Amino acid sequence: MTKIIPIRHCDIKKIIKMIEYVSPGLSPGMIGDKIFIPSPFNIFHQLLPLNWKFLQECYVAVENNEPLGLISLAPDGHTKTRWKINRLVLGMNAYDVGKQLIDYVVNKYGGAGVEVFLAVIDENYTEAISLFKNACSFRSSSKINIWEYDGSYLSNNDTMPDYLRKVDKTDAQKLYDLDSEAILPQFRTSLIKTPADFNFGTKNKILNRVKGYKTYKYVLDNPSNNRLEGLVSIFTADNTNFWADITLSLAYKEYYENLVNFAFNIVKSQNKDARLYIGIKDYQQTGKFMAEVLASHNFKLCGNFQMLVKDYWRPAGLFIERKVPTIIFPDMTSPACNIIRFIIES
Repeated sequence: MTKIIPIRHCDIKKIIKMIEYVSPGLSPGMIGDKIFIPSPFNIFHQLLPLNWKFLQECYVAVENNEPLGLISLAPDGHTKTRWKINRLVLGMNAYDVGKQLIDYVVNKYGGAGVEVFLAVIDENYTEAISLFKNACSFRSSSKINIWEYDGSYLSNNDTMPDYLRKVDKTDAQKLYDLDSEAILPQFRTSLIKTPADFNFGTKNKILNRVKGYKTYKYVLDNPSNNRLEGLVSIFTADNTNFWADITLSLAYKEYYENLVNFAFNIVKSQNKDARLYIGIKDYQQTGKFMAEVLASHNFKLCGNFQMLVKDYWRPAGLFIERKVPTIIFPDMTSPACNIIRFIIES
């Protein structure tokens, strides 16, 4: 009989071996001890009320004490009403196990108060997308596309434009207003954040340091009407691969090329051999325009990710089961994937 339980320390090596068997050579970057909450702290974290949880939680499906698959999810935002499923690892012929794991966490956390579940999946993982959509009633919401810089058109002027300044902890409400207006109306219900999610103060800096991120955040200030018209976020974990995320109001979209140029110069000032990756969100009003700018300036598309959403309060529709031999939806570790993680977490 299959049971679903919080992951145990003895399950970790077995899960790693499962990945090695299905896809040799992939496991070191996809899963490891450091991604799990150490025992006994994991037990304490499991007991916390939903709105106090702040770390990833993992569950395994076991039969005869042997793990058949793993799923993990983490809060996405300050209010803890939206959680993202960030890892699904299944063995051979485990489609049913995958459905059980997804349904389990959706019902467990939905019953505790989670309103929206989010999964961002590389379009190359077609089996995983099929499982979430066909068997578990997730719906396609939007896409995030990753662009890589592959040229040298950008200028070498690293002077900060007059209209930019470093982000301040007092900017939270204005950044929330900017982000809300930037999202196309049909996506706001599922993807809206809160002002607290934009509080980039001391706590945020400490968390980034713990994660090993070096971050740079700048805002496009418009003091004439007391608004912020843009946010530039840059981060790196290795000082070689840098990821940038830029949000602009529709009225200020023409500043995009200048902000990309600024981000490029910040990156090159840290490491002249660094690579720059930029994420474009289809659910933002300026997404199409931004993609056209990057395509015209020696950027190349290097990753496409589907955003799948499930609103817990909506009735689940009929599903069509489709058998597949193997599904692995692991933690995302490639350069293209890292910016996805940063975009969602920031």
